[in-house]
Order: sequence, then structure tokens, then C-alpha cells
Amino acid sequence: AVVSTQSTGAYRGTSLLSRAVLSTKAPTEESIAHKLRTGLTVRDIAVSDISGGCGAMFQIQVVADEFRGKRPLAQHKMVKDILREDVANMHGLTIKTEAPS
Repeated sequence: AVVSTQSTGAYRGTSLLSRAVLSTKAPTEESIAHKLRTGLTVRDIAVSDISGGCGAMFQIQVVADEFRGKRPLAQHKMVKDILREDVANMHGLTIKTEAPS
């Protein structure tokens, strides 16, 4: 495979593959919470990076109106669909969901 290298800009001397990796930002507790608040009517949320801060493993607890009447598997799928891009780069994810009482 041919890998292109450019000598201008912020990525001087890096390959296209390296630039793609450099431009991929690891998810944070705040970015995950923001995406879930944007995609759901969140009543309560807790997001913890359990990987020591590198963004590879998260624990998510979320209470949202959209979970009413849905089984846990469907609730978890809703969360993973919202976080699809982030989940693809994670090594582990623990999700706990519930509908408001």
C-alpha cells in the first residue's frame, strides 16, 4: 500500500494514516454526557472513565424518559446508537439504564 506524506501544515511529515489517528479524539466523560443529553431527555446521568483517564473504558448510568416501557436491551441499544462513533474506539463499556419513576 502507498502511504502519502505531506510536508506542510500541522501534520508535517506524517502519513495520512497517522494524521487520521492523530485527528481522532478519545471520548471524555463530558463529551459522552453531552451526546446523551443531546439525544435523550436525561433526568440523571453519571459517566466515569474507568480506564485511568485514557478514554478506553467507561461506566455510564443514565435515567431518561425515552426508556419508559422499553426493556433493558432496547435501552442499552439506544445509548450505544447515540455513542456509535465513540463506542467503536472503546475497549470496554458498562451501561446501566432506567426510566424515571
